[in-house]
Amino acid sequence: MSAVERALDEVFFESKMGKYEIVKLAIEWLKLKKDEEGYKNLSQTQLLDKAVRDVLTRNTKEVMAEIEDLKKKKIVKTVKQEEK
Repeated sequence: MSAVERALDEVFFESKMGKYEIVKLAIEWLKLKKDEEGYKNLSQTQLLDKAVRDVLTRNTKEVMAEIEDLKKKKIVKTVKQEEK
């Protein structure tokens, strides 16, 4: 059974990643992804569930690298909008 099919608390507590690290990454992930197509129509509970599952089903270094890339893209987008 994959992480997507199991209860979130089961996936969360079976993770080898630290609990606080999961929450930290999930919140950062959520802040950057919440306006994207797969996220924007979800409730807060669904958003948190999806973010935690996304973080737990991927390599931690991979998630952190993608978060940094997304942050850079948002900064560039913000700067371009301010120039207009």
